[in-house]
Amino acid sequence: MSSNSLGNAARQSVKILQWQLIWIVVMAAIGGMAFGGRAGWSVLVGGGIGSLWTAYMAFTLFRHSLNHGAGLSAASFVVAWLVKLVLTLGLLVIAFRSKAMAPLGLIAGLFGALLAYWASLAFAKSQRKSAAGTAGNGSGKG
Repeated sequence: MSSNSLGNAARQSVKILQWQLIWIVVMAAIGGMAFGGRAGWSVLVGGGIGSLWTAYMAFTLFRHSLNHGAGLSAASFVVAWLVKLVLTLGLLVIAFRSKAMAPLGLIAGLFGALLAYWASLAFAKSQRKSAAGTAGNGSGKG
């Protein structure tokens, strides 16, 4: 794997993270206005926990792109996956045990982060198809 591919993957992960954070903040604001500040903060915390997956993967890909993928192996991805799984589960346990958090808000935020992740991938794929179709028609018109 070339460092350019890893760098591109890291940049894509950062774009996905930005997409997630925007939607989490919007969801938290709506939840806060509709159900109160506790619900808004809970959505924000749940979404933040869900976004850690993307942030950790972006960091891992960026780190491997700096050394041109020298330490990249299937084992390193498994270890990264295990670290983010343990981190996520630990943070969720702490958040659910907290009396300051609304459990449904936490779940909504986590679900919103995951939904934003997959939606950003689908949106990026449709944009690539659209760009390829425009470039491939030979007329120069969209």
